[in-house]
Amino acid sequence: MDEFERKLERKSVDTRKGKIFYFLSRGFPDRPPVVFLHGLSSNHTTWLNAMRALQENKYSSLALEIRGHGLSDKTKKRELYKFPVFTRDLNSVLERENIKNFVLVGYSFGGSIAIDYAAKYPEKLAGLILISASHVNPLEYKKIKFLTPAAYWFLQLLAFLLLWQSRKEYYYYRHGKSRGYWHSVWVGLSTMPLSVNFWMLSEIGRLNLKNALQRIKVPTLIIRAQNDPFVSRAEANDMAHAISQSRIITSRNPSHFVASCSQEEVAEIILKFLKEEVGNNN
Repeated sequence: MDEFERKLERKSVDTRKGKIFYFLSRGFPDRPPVVFLHGLSSNHTTWLNAMRALQENKYSSLALEIRGHGLSDKTKKRELYKFPVFTRDLNSVLERENIKNFVLVGYSFGGSIAIDYAAKYPEKLAGLILISASHVNPLEYKKIKFLTPAAYWFLQLLAFLLLWQSRKEYYYYRHGKSRGYWHSVWVGLSTMPLSVNFWMLSEIGRLNLKNALQRIKVPTLIIRAQNDPFVSRAEANDMAHAISQSRIITSRNPSHFVASCSQEEVAEIILKFLKEEVGNNN
């Protein structure tokens, strides 16, 4: 842990359905802050390089630990792991910190939460960055959506059968150190209750934010890896078409794990977006 990490403020908000933790780097009230949402089985360390770069360039930032992840609440209740709940959790944190006119950055599962938030609270945003993010069930673009009901109920069954599983402490994985896809998946399963993981995976099968995209009116950047197995080029194009002020960037990283495995590239893209697009609107 370096000096920057030691200076991050660790805080939490009690939502009455468990505490949600987040990390703050601040000190620049005259510039739009950046709020980060990580992906499934992740935590705030996904964003450390980006947060450090923002601090050096005089931007404040906040990294949320989504319910079920990191230090945040991991209560095993299925109804707590749905997109409206995640969106409310985020809004509770932002209201506690009185954060407005900010740029929201969402990665993978966190990107879907970001879309939902941007559609419900458009007046609070100055900009939106979606990294490896889906707005519908990924199987829809693979033309095998018919498999969704079977996959959904299989994951629900696994979650039920594994309700007994618990640990005294869950592994706090430092992202950016993955040795590939399967290593990342394996380690991710030790960071949260397995039931929670499967509930969240099953929610992706019910994901449908097509109408939400049209309500996003702020400058938006869609970042996609060239060979992303989950977010197709067609889906990225459809998202860009639906969001009026948007454009697509193709990452140098070949896989889905852009934010965790290409942290320096992501930091550069965010800073450029802040200076060239958000700066012109503040």
